[in-house]
Amino acid sequence: MLLRALYELAHSRNLLDDPAFSTKAVRWVIALDEDGNLLGITATGDEKRGKEFSVPQTSRPKVAGGVAEFLADGITAVFGLDSDPEKDKDKEQRRRDRNQNNADKRDNFWQQIQTAYDATKYPSLKALINFQQARLGRLDFLKWEARENQKPAWWLKTAAGNEVKLKAESFTFEVAGKLLIEDEETLRPYWRKIYRQETAATAESVRRGLCLITGKADVPIALTHPKIKGVPNTQSFGAAIVSFDKPAFASYGADQNYNAPSWVEAAAAYPLAMSWLINQRSHSLRLGGTVVCFWARDSEEATDIFAELFEKPKPETVQRFLTSAFRGTEHRGVNADEFYSVTLAGNAGRIVVRQWLQCPLETATENLKRWFLDLEIASYGDSFSTKTTKKKAGGESKEALQPLGLYLLAMTTVRESKDLQPELLTQLYRAALEGHAPSVMLLKPILNRFAKELARDGPNFALRRLSRFALLRLILNRQLRKEGKPEMEAKVFETDDAAYNCGRLLSIFDDLQMSAHDYQLEGAGVVERYYGSASSAPNSAFGILWRLHQHHLKKVSRNGDKGKAAAEAIKRRIAGIAALFPQSKPNFPPQFPRAFSLVEQGRFALGFYQQKAFDDAARRTVKAASKDTKGQQPTTNSETEEQNHVE
Repeated sequence: MLLRALYELAHSRNLLDDPAFSTKAVRWVIALDEDGNLLGITATGDEKRGKEFSVPQTSRPKVAGGVAEFLADGITAVFGLDSDPEKDKDKEQRRRDRNQNNADKRDNFWQQIQTAYDATKYPSLKALINFQQARLGRLDFLKWEARENQKPAWWLKTAAGNEVKLKAESFTFEVAGKLLIEDEETLRPYWRKIYRQETAATAESVRRGLCLITGKADVPIALTHPKIKGVPNTQSFGAAIVSFDKPAFASYGADQNYNAPSWVEAAAAYPLAMSWLINQRSHSLRLGGTVVCFWARDSEEATDIFAELFEKPKPETVQRFLTSAFRGTEHRGVNADEFYSVTLAGNAGRIVVRQWLQCPLETATENLKRWFLDLEIASYGDSFSTKTTKKKAGGESKEALQPLGLYLLAMTTVRESKDLQPELLTQLYRAALEGHAPSVMLLKPILNRFAKELARDGPNFALRRLSRFALLRLILNRQLRKEGKPEMEAKVFETDDAAYNCGRLLSIFDDLQMSAHDYQLEGAGVVERYYGSASSAPNSAFGILWRLHQHHLKKVSRNGDKGKAAAEAIKRRIAGIAALFPQSKPNFPPQFPRAFSLVEQGRFALGFYQQKAFDDAARRTVKAASKDTKGQQPTTNSETEEQNHVE
């Protein structure tokens, strides 16, 4: 189904209108004058990939090596240089074979230039030939070096005099200010003719049979399939989804891809569609060691917002998505459209399909809508993002990461990004589009990280990670939904859930202690000391906390009439929650549960967070009202500390 959907995508998006050309990122332009003298080498597009161009593509199989593209290719084809000269240096035969393949690829690249010149007598091609004859023996603008404690790499000297580290990047040529790959008068028509000759020769030389992708009978079957570039953990020249390069993969005596026969056109169409998706920012996401591609069968615009919602879901973007879905003419016909999603990763030179999803577009959109509704959570403090906006060199503003993006949600489970497993990102992505519940076992690393940050940095810092509590609420609610139980609301609410209420009670005890010390408590407070035991063994921890809070109430009440009123208000709040627990006798402390399970510890953390967020918002409202009536108030020590934590 995947290959069939990709084949249909290639037709619906008109990717096969000009099959002799494909969209490809070209990073470097070699500028020549009319005589072939080098003017300089300049970069195109952004620093990562370069600019995308429509470039010639060959239909010849590259599996055996020694095959180059026309006019635009990498460092090996253009200059005859190995992308990694030190690879296999201790293996004589493999190094010799590699050198021979590099030489064959270079010769093929320049032979195509010579053949094109012989056929067209195009003057700019003669300039390329002159450059090849004069400069390929002295490539003083390229150096293989190890710099700045990095691994050895190729360094290119640009026209501006800068030296840039090369990656797996392509080169093309410009003569007298004209880019040859864009020449529609001579070179592009010439290449269309060559491509037709290549495909015709292929069709005559292969067997005919039934295509498994399209179902068409008596069509020429492709011997090999083109490789797809851009999938993580694959070679720079790409890898195949369909391949039978070992006898163990073959059956019934069939050779190579005759084991899974595909029409020549279909075998060319689906890799083209896959490459197009990977290179479209509105259709793909990089999730760790995988790439996720998604599209709608009929509508190009229907999924445009999906990538933005997964990567940088700004509050206004999410709100617009939640309120506008399936309204108006922009979503006309969406009920009949299909949604497709595939997750790809590289493995030993092949592309592995980690996940495949096909469902109605309406279902995928509704699931994504439910995802953000489940992630909704009251924020603590005045900072929505976990990272403040920083300035780049030159004064440009670098946008802060959004807490509901997949990356930051996943990061709540680990200490550093290097510890993040790609499978977790994929799991969250699938939960968003398929509507299932993420594993309950994710609660353990989330809660462990929260407890450690509380003990190390205090609640003022640990509570600002909105991503953590958004994901916590989503996991808990989807588990409750499966069990048919009432769900947890986005902000503090009344419930008879013992774990949730214990979390709320600890939050109030913490505020009481801070009030008793005029919000200038030095050292660890009740949260830093008792959160771990209170969230796992509440009966023992709250026995101590209950006695402590009596002491703190007395201390607050000694502060005149204002203190007595404050103490009485806090006492009523505590009594309101304590009444939800059983008591052995009247006026005795409540009886708390002996232990909480992992899921209950999650509800404890959410109760603690939501009560903290509610009380913080209430204090800010009072402060704002006070400033409006009395003018600007001096910043307190606690406010200064709060700002430092955010920064």
